[in-house]
Amino acid sequence: MSAHHHGHHHDHSHHDHGHHHHGHIHEHSDIRPLRIAVALTSVVFVAQVVGGFFSGSLALLSDAGHVLVDLASLLIAFFGLRFAAKARGEHDVRYTFGLRRIEILAALTNGFLLIGICIYIVIEAVKRLFGHGHSHVDSDLMLWVAVVGFVANAISAIYLHKSEHITTRSAYLHVITDLLSSLGVIIAAIVIELTGWELIDPLISIAIALMITRGAVRVIRDSSIILMESAPPEISPVKVRDVVAALPGIIDVHDVHIWQLGMHENSASLHVVSNGATDEVVATVRAAMQQHFKLSHVTVQVESSSAVEKGACGAC
Repeated sequence: MSAHHHGHHHDHSHHDHGHHHHGHIHEHSDIRPLRIAVALTSVVFVAQVVGGFFSGSLALLSDAGHVLVDLASLLIAFFGLRFAAKARGEHDVRYTFGLRRIEILAALTNGFLLIGICIYIVIEAVKRLFGHGHSHVDSDLMLWVAVVGFVANAISAIYLHKSEHITTRSAYLHVITDLLSSLGVIIAAIVIELTGWELIDPLISIAIALMITRGAVRVIRDSSIILMESAPPEISPVKVRDVVAALPGIIDVHDVHIWQLGMHENSASLHVVSNGATDEVVATVRAAMQQHFKLSHVTVQVESSSAVEKGACGAC
């Protein structure tokens, strides 16, 4: 088991394109749908900014803010996958974990950017609701731009629907919320067209902003947890200790560390005290970690009980 894992990690560094390694091909299959989505989303963004200014619709502008952030998250996903592959290919000497944290840092930035945009939208909307800075809304133009946005988002969503990688998944969720907010703008445009009730525009924009904020807070929380090196929510270090301690030949387990490298990559290191043959102990522990916790990247330090009694493991 232990030999297999070493082989598995070297595999990444030699085969840049990863065609020899099953798990890697999926990441690249996400690149094309991402490219299509980036192109479509850019078109939508430009259309909505221009349309928003000319039609005077705040809902369109808030949707454009939403789309800008989606564009950012799509680009992050795109470059994240490109960088991850590149880092595995060159296996940079200094960044020994590759560049997996780039996507986490980018997601964090993305989250704060979103919240900023939302605050701006809400302030503008409140001003309009109370009659300050109100301008006439051209509902025809607003409707057309919103429909274009809706169609483009729908196409992106179809392409990203089968995505595998976490960054692409989050980009897909972004596109889905975009789809909903475009729908909101379409409804607002139709209401203004039929009833002339223009207050629906700022109301819809506030709804869109709240929807964006919810997603942003979640992104910030998730990425902060990873950056704080905390154990992933689904793995309890206490449980890991119990599982390993119950293995045959293990006398004691201590110094258990589990952390997340990226959204779906967890690593662990632990010290075990045993009088068994070191290789066997390591293989047993690794197999158990893989089986119970799906942890494949595990560092096991084995100490013999006689050495521990002499105080050799003083640092632990």
